[in-house]
Amino acid sequence: MPEQPQTYANHVHRPRAWIVTWLIAAIAFLLFAVQAFLEPGDTSFALLALAGVVLSTVSLLRQFSLRLQNRIIQLEMQVRLARLGLDRDFARLTLAQLIALRFAADAELPALIARALSEGLTPDQIKRAVKDWQGDYLRT
Repeated sequence: MPEQPQTYANHVHRPRAWIVTWLIAAIAFLLFAVQAFLEPGDTSFALLALAGVVLSTVSLLRQFSLRLQNRIIQLEMQVRLARLGLDRDFARLTLAQLIALRFAADAELPALIARALSEGLTPDQIKRAVKDWQGDYLRT
């Protein structure tokens, strides 16, 4: 577990390694684009295409991992709600609301779900309303 407990104020996850990798790939793509413009040739265009593929791959890998993480959170919340007898509410909540609700403790979920559904709370409003924050320390 990290040194500092997770709260609303510090829960945002910024994957630094992915950001650095994406920036390097983007810079390489731009440099190869300039090179291909200044000195057109087979090698220049091949390197530009390769840089484009690397940049696309890095972007797609992040997109795929986030989709998978969202599916796992959705399944986790479906199981939690069923265990608490709230499975009827699962279909009425949006994915974004479910993702925000995962930070709430089981004891406060029923009231928070009722508010989310009746007031149409946004994910940020849901997270701000959580009193007993349950950190997610395994995000990618």
